[in-house]
Amino acid sequence: MTLAREPGRRELNKADKQRRILAAARDLFFRNGYSSVTTQEVADQAEVGTGTLFRYAQSKGELLCMVANEEFRAMVETVPDTGDPVEDLVTLCDPLFSALENQPENIVAYHRETVFGEPGPHRAEAQRILGELRGIIGLVLARHSPRAPEAEDLDGPAQTVFDVLYMSIVRSGIDRSPGRDHRADLREHVDRVLHGVLARRVSSDSAY
Repeated sequence: MTLAREPGRRELNKADKQRRILAAARDLFFRNGYSSVTTQEVADQAEVGTGTLFRYAQSKGELLCMVANEEFRAMVETVPDTGDPVEDLVTLCDPLFSALENQPENIVAYHRETVFGEPGPHRAEAQRILGELRGIIGLVLARHSPRAPEAEDLDGPAQTVFDVLYMSIVRSGIDRSPGRDHRADLREHVDRVLHGVLARRVSSDSAY
């Protein structure tokens, strides 16, 4: 039997630096907003040199992706099961809406960096999370569709629903009208799209 090797001093030192950089970036982005933070400020608060910082995240956009990925990775670890496909999908996106309520500028910047940012491992991870989110949408649709037991059968509709979800969230970050219920807006959009894809339950039941 091969015993797992204990991490050496070098690995522990690297992990500690990454933890400090992540904590500093999260704190500064949350308090000051993405546009007001510099990589030098993050390095100073993390007590590392900028050269060291760029070994862990090669740009400010990569720093933001690193921070946000930690929050949004939980979205793709479970599949909501409320009994209703619309509520499943709204629940699935709740971490994004919670972040929008607290730090809208950062979420808009995160989506911009994910789509248009320079290549890097944290941006690639952000795109992977979005890809898994789309896969979960397929699982939700398959669960509620009597005619498509496999998520793969709903690739096209899942992409359509994902596009609606994604653009609704991006729009919510841009449109910050006081008192606007963005979750209700999303619920309305998703309901409209889903019931062009899935038969309403009453119609399905009456067909038999």
